[in-house]
Amino acid sequence: MNLENWFRPAVLKMKGYVPGEQPKDTTTVKLNTNENPYPPSPEVLKAVRDQADQRLRLYPEPAADTLRKRLSQVYRWPVEGILVGNGSDEILSILFHASVGKDDLVQYPDITYSLYPVLARLREAKIKEVKLKPDWGLDFKKFSPAARLTLWGYPNPPVGNCFPQTDIKAFCRKAKGLVLIDEAYVDFAKDHCLDIAKACPNVLVLRTLSKSFSLAGARLGFVFGHPWVIAELMKVKDSYNVNRITQAVGLAALSPAGLADMRKNVRRIRLDRNSLTKELRNLGFTVPDSQSNFILATRRGSPSSEGLYKNLKKKRVLVRYFPHPRLKDSLRITVGTPAQNHRFLKALKEVMSWELEVRSEIRKLLTPHS
Repeated sequence: MNLENWFRPAVLKMKGYVPGEQPKDTTTVKLNTNENPYPPSPEVLKAVRDQADQRLRLYPEPAADTLRKRLSQVYRWPVEGILVGNGSDEILSILFHASVGKDDLVQYPDITYSLYPVLARLREAKIKEVKLKPDWGLDFKKFSPAARLTLWGYPNPPVGNCFPQTDIKAFCRKAKGLVLIDEAYVDFAKDHCLDIAKACPNVLVLRTLSKSFSLAGARLGFVFGHPWVIAELMKVKDSYNVNRITQAVGLAALSPAGLADMRKNVRRIRLDRNSLTKELRNLGFTVPDSQSNFILATRRGSPSSEGLYKNLKKKRVLVRYFPHPRLKDSLRITVGTPAQNHRFLKALKEVMSWELEVRSEIRKLLTPHS
């Protein structure tokens, strides 16, 4: 089989995006993919039931115009400056497809959403990764203002911190290319960057209903930008990229009742995030303050973070481990319900205690007797 005759060299060389594990065992505590632990709004579930009729034989609105109007009302943004996609990942793909060609410069922090490098390599772009500071901050002066596309998260995964808006504004004003601020988790944060996008026509702000709205399974994202920029992105999207049921789900989620349910769950997650952070710090982990629905817990020494991850999995508790050199001592933990967080902490303490006892016994056996 000669794959070289069938695929582009850039595709054969690259590594694909690796999503978090999706267990089929419903007894597993799943704290590895930053899903919301609470169900969607009842308004959303009603919308799904109402759409399950003969209308499924009909195509959806091609540009999701009704949903764009609702988004315009909620976020006070012109309809012409909104693009809706099949999850925020599709919008990222559209953006790369529309703006990035071979050898164009794409830049992002060295630690951020791991889909960015996949899309950049797919377009055969030149890549610049700006190393985050030891405190996970970002020196925007190290970004090139000449890049075709610059991206980062606000909050930035997998740490969950937000970079200073003064630094963001200063860079966006001098950037010659497009800048995308990925606000997938912004509803859990203290602030947002929509005002920056209003002031800078080259800036796009990406949002999703996956996290705060508990709709990861519906796949609905949207991006705010200057109408001229959105018009160019519209040219390369699929004809009917957001299905009929998902559009109805989005309208229901953005209704007054749907927004109230989202905000209630966000408040609960923020409180539980603070409690979980405190518990992990008491166990000896370093945990930066997070403005998202996940936290990054770092602990050097024994037992290793990879060992903790594997042994937690044996206890049917999933967290996320990254082999990245700067993350190998860390675990990313999604904030769950109080019951899920309790089960995770209980399993973590058991695993830590068991591993330390085993290592102690091994040291005793290896120590020569006098």
